[in-house]
Amino acid sequence: MTDFSFSFLTAKEMPVLHQTFLKAFADYLVPIQLDETQFKAKVQREGIEPSFCVAAFNGGQMVGFILTGLGEWLGKPTAYNAGTGVLPAYRGHRLTQQLYTFLVPKLRESGVECCLLEVIQENIPALKSYQSIGMQTTRSLDCFRVKKEELLLQAEAPQNITIAKASKPDWDLYQSFWDIAPTWQNAVQSIKRSINENTILEARDEDKRLTGYIIVYPKNGAIAQLAVAKNSRNTGIATALLRVAVKLTDAPALMCINIDTAGTHVISYLQKRYFKRILGQYEMLMTLV
Repeated sequence: MTDFSFSFLTAKEMPVLHQTFLKAFADYLVPIQLDETQFKAKVQREGIEPSFCVAAFNGGQMVGFILTGLGEWLGKPTAYNAGTGVLPAYRGHRLTQQLYTFLVPKLRESGVECCLLEVIQENIPALKSYQSIGMQTTRSLDCFRVKKEELLLQAEAPQNITIAKASKPDWDLYQSFWDIAPTWQNAVQSIKRSINENTILEARDEDKRLTGYIIVYPKNGAIAQLAVAKNSRNTGIATALLRVAVKLTDAPALMCINIDTAGTHVISYLQKRYFKRILGQYEMLMTLV
């Protein structure tokens, strides 16, 4: 019988957590390898709080973990699972369930009302683990990627539309353009936490009215949000925004992660621009109260 001990972490242990993260995700369905700078950016953007991150140890070695982000979801204090990892040699011990058993009492004591996560649809063992602790699927999500040179941006530029960086984001107005709500890492709170890492571009008409916007992370090519006012669609505004965003992006490709599959118009638009679906995820939620 393998003996495990569990504890919450501190900021000092984040480098060890990063190294364990790399080992745990090296053979993942979609291998995830983040360098130190990228890992720190993830911690900031997703609201990861070290003192709420829980790790499993065996003989002093960190062998499993849950990265926990704190914030609000649907108006309720929520803990976001920004990554669960277990080293290959220690899988099969129900560590995910044990980590949550250790974590949940602290969440409840701290007034957290919900647990949220996303899981790759093909990752059946993880899906079953989360279902076993009470997680329920709330949405089906698709992820897309396109190399910059393959992106189809030939749409005619709209008349009398100017595109510039936002001087003061109008979050309420942006939200009025949405067909679907973004997931945790693309939500407004995450954008605000990582405001120095992203660029917000706005499209305005000749009367200076906002007609569309895009939020892009130039370093990794992630598009967090892209939306056009409902009465200004099919006029080339989204493509004009994309065209400028591409020029600002250092990464070789653009990504749209976790698009609600209910957003058929959004998905159709991305596919027409030659974005390719790379995987599907389920968003899952568990209520603690």
